[in-house]
Amino acid sequence: MNTIHQFASITKNLSGTSASLADLAYNYKEIAPRTPLDESHIDLLVEQAEAMIVTANNLKTIAYDPIMEEPADP
Repeated sequence: MNTIHQFASITKNLSGTSASLADLAYNYKEIAPRTPLDESHIDLLVEQAEAMIVTANNLKTIAYDPIMEEPADP
């Protein structure tokens, strides 16, 4: 199975997310302080990231067990 395209897409998306996080860090340090709404968004982001980590780690536990298809009726 060729999964390289899926991993490349995920890596590309994570790279964009990392860049956005760096932009936010700069904004909070140099432009304006965080607001309560920002804090809520950060909490949601952390929650989603933690769920993604669990899902990614679970990929290592999936056993190959294809579903056998029923033969077509003649």
